[in-house]
Amino acid sequence: MSIKTLMTVEEYLQTSFEDADCDFVDGEIVERNMGQHDHANIQGEIFFLLKLLRGTLGLHVLPEIRLRISSSRYRVLDIGVWLSEDIGGSVATVPPFLIVEVLSPDDRMSRMKIKIEEYLSIGAEWIWLVDPQKRKAICYSQANPAGSVCDVLRTENPKIEIPLQKVLAG
Repeated sequence: MSIKTLMTVEEYLQTSFEDADCDFVDGEIVERNMGQHDHANIQGEIFFLLKLLRGTLGLHVLPEIRLRISSSRYRVLDIGVWLSEDIGGSVATVPPFLIVEVLSPDDRMSRMKIKIEEYLSIGAEWIWLVDPQKRKAICYSQANPAGSVCDVLRTENPKIEIPLQKVLAG
């Protein structure tokens, strides 16, 4: 849902939004749907489980981080995972190895599909899209850009495997 506020990239990057951070798409501020209990719980559980892997895999895991898609597009990730601490600066410009998005009740797949295509186009290797209401997940990758329903959230090189039921039970 867009609030139809126009601003420059420089203004966006210097703005803190009152309720929640917003995406920036071609000069327009685009509100992100606010997460409710299930969204927050699942996002927190995935974040926690990925942080546990930091020591063994060297992951750099950040919640709610801005990512530069192009000179006129910035998205706020639910969770971004890099293989090193080099994310490009205070706003991420290096594509994450893994992006996690958790659907809110008001999210629409048509809008999420655009984000997933953007993430893949800049070189994100893996994207996990978790739907708390349907209790399902779709895993996307450079090798599988169409995505497929998955019972295990996974990546390769490094290998990460998190059973969806573990996330949903959290």
